[in-house]
Amino acid sequence: MRAGFTTTDGLHILVEELPHTHSVSVGCFVAVGTRHESGPLSGVSHLIEHMCFKGTRRFPTARLLSLAIEEFGGLVNASTSYESTVYWAKVANIHFDRALESLVEMLRYPLFDPHELEKERRVIIEEIRGTQDSPSDWVHELIHTSIWGDQPLGRDIAGTIETVNSISRADLLMFWQQHYTLANMVISIAGNIDMEQIVKAVSTAFAGVNPGSKQPALPTSSPQLGPNLVLAPRETEQGNFCLGVPALSYNDPDRRALQVLDTIVGGGMSSRLFQELREERGLAYNVGSYVSEIADTGMWVIYGGVETEMLCESVGAVLATLRSIVRDGVTEEEVAHVKGQVKGGILLSLEDTWSVASRNGSHQLRYSEVVPVERVVAEVEAVTCADVLRVARRVLRPEVLHLSVVGPYNSHDEQKLRALLDSGAEWLKQAK
Repeated sequence: MRAGFTTTDGLHILVEELPHTHSVSVGCFVAVGTRHESGPLSGVSHLIEHMCFKGTRRFPTARLLSLAIEEFGGLVNASTSYESTVYWAKVANIHFDRALESLVEMLRYPLFDPHELEKERRVIIEEIRGTQDSPSDWVHELIHTSIWGDQPLGRDIAGTIETVNSISRADLLMFWQQHYTLANMVISIAGNIDMEQIVKAVSTAFAGVNPGSKQPALPTSSPQLGPNLVLAPRETEQGNFCLGVPALSYNDPDRRALQVLDTIVGGGMSSRLFQELREERGLAYNVGSYVSEIADTGMWVIYGGVETEMLCESVGAVLATLRSIVRDGVTEEEVAHVKGQVKGGILLSLEDTWSVASRNGSHQLRYSEVVPVERVVAEVEAVTCADVLRVARRVLRPEVLHLSVVGPYNSHDEQKLRALLDSGAEWLKQAK
């Protein structure tokens, strides 16, 4: 059984009782991320997330804070994205009080110790350098930059070395005080717990926090025009690429059709691209696709890691696959297969307490409700081949086609890739 509660101060609490489990998961979802940051403060949300683990009033060191959960066999973690920052803990249900106490300490009483801040700057800078040193990670950052340019969606969530070095403790405190308010938070709990007791405990724990008000994200500017290529020459043993286009928001009525299209193209071992590039041609070990949705826009990205000499052939095969779909659509068999795949994946995800708490909390932030599983399944079931063809033609527009590549390539390779991309864009135009 799931229920939602709002305290008199405006904190929204979601509780789902799962009496068949032995664990409980607690998550705090804060509606703040990269899209709330100006250029000079790029990375501040991520830096605050790190600093909340570096000591609190009750647990003054990072070790004591982590031990508060881990000494009972629990897990504690956090993540920052474009529109939210999430802190969560998963413990045996008998240790719920300790999990709640630890998260409340992190969210309400972080020390932001100046000495620890300087150390954490270096840690995050190494994280940024690590991403840049990993071709399979860096190529995804480059596709964001290619599509969105110099705005929050085009930046690394961790920020840049320059911004991380320049953000002051005063900047952290101001940003934290502005965004870590009750109006900006959702507390989501799932597991073997008593709902009434949990709501009372959470309400008490967050009493006195500034109610605040919801803070809007910075508006997203139009994506950059394509077709466009971003090439980062690196001496690597593999060529990594991302082919991407701006896509749909999580409020768009076509989002389920895009989800079906994405699964047909690159979702799993039965997808068209996996079968074509790996099984038939042996070009790639790693190939797939994903949809990234935010409030007012999104991205659709196809990625792969291939033998360096086979990059152009692989990108050409991806473009040919997309052209075929834009021209001829998909089959009834493919759509039926994906519907079963999507439904099964949703149902399997509901077996873990953190998956349930995470779904509930993220839905509440996005939609101001938890979308029933039955509604999602019905929306996926309603998708037709015509819907998939329509959304493919809607998002696969030649003027917004972008390609990022990381690998041992020179200016001659760049010319070949640009010609291939321009040709692919022309194919897409003719296929419609």
